[in-house]
Amino acid sequence: MRPKHPGLMMRGYFTDDLLLMMPLADRPGVRLHGEALSAHRGPLIDALTEEARRSSEVVVDLVGVRFLANSVLEALVLLAVRLAPPQRLLLRAGAELALRERVTAAGWDRIDTLHLVDG
Repeated sequence: MRPKHPGLMMRGYFTDDLLLMMPLADRPGVRLHGEALSAHRGPLIDALTEEARRSSEVVVDLVGVRFLANSVLEALVLLAVRLAPPQRLLLRAGAELALRERVTAAGWDRIDTLHLVDG
């Protein structure tokens, strides 16, 4: 399923028919709601790259996400790999996304700059 419209993007904000992304109020990062598809990788990585330039920890809150495409997860992992310790990407998600299992199955659990937190 693809978004019907390319979406609206403002600094840290993005919205289309399937996904809402907004900056976190209390720390660097973004909160997502809805379905994160391959077409959403660009806006997500743009927002996170900007945050990573200014912070040692960037948070992606996925608790409101019903579906996370593998391509989006791969893009997040690639961003984490590009970070230099002590920087890190922290992914917060509910059990329904099976993030821990997906990350472990791909061998990404050994990436020092990628951290998972249960939502």
